[in-house]
Amino acid sequence: MGKIIFFTGGSRSGKSKFAEEYIYEQKYKNKIYFATAIAFDDEMQDRIERHIKRRGNTWKTIEGFKNLISLVKNDIDSTDVILFDCITNFVSNFMIMDRDIDWDKVDLSVVQEIEDQIEEEMSNFLEFIRSKKTDCVFVTNEIGSGLVPDYPLGRHFRDICGRINQLVAKNSDEAYLAVSGIKVKIK
Repeated sequence: MGKIIFFTGGSRSGKSKFAEEYIYEQKYKNKIYFATAIAFDDEMQDRIERHIKRRGNTWKTIEGFKNLISLVKNDIDSTDVILFDCITNFVSNFMIMDRDIDWDKVDLSVVQEIEDQIEEEMSNFLEFIRSKKTDCVFVTNEIGSGLVPDYPLGRHFRDICGRINQLVAKNSDEAYLAVSGIKVKIK
């Protein structure tokens, strides 16, 4: 049965670095880096490149944010650990990619439908991981500690991401909080 390990923290708190260090400390051999980010601009491309450089070439990389199980199912039985980086990008991409929504005027039933889809996708992935021998280390931003966004898309994103973070954290075997470069075990 695969373990679920959860790393959260604010932006630039060290959470991805701590998640990678955790994986190295556990001496996992066959590693998948499940990348959910999309390089929309130079800043994101730079961030992605820094992550790749830090990891080195000992990881298989899989990219995507939908149909999570289908993206890893061919490799899961020969993999010891998956680093899912990150839930925040998974949620935001799932919310906005391939959708034509005016978020300033969106009906709340549409928001709930999208949240239900995201929750189902993540719940199914968690169940799939539990049914395998592969562990999965999740990284996510702790976004609930900041200001309430003053625009609807930001508020909907914050709320959905917060609930998905709760889902993964609740199902985790271990959980860590990164605060200003310090790792704190919370579960």
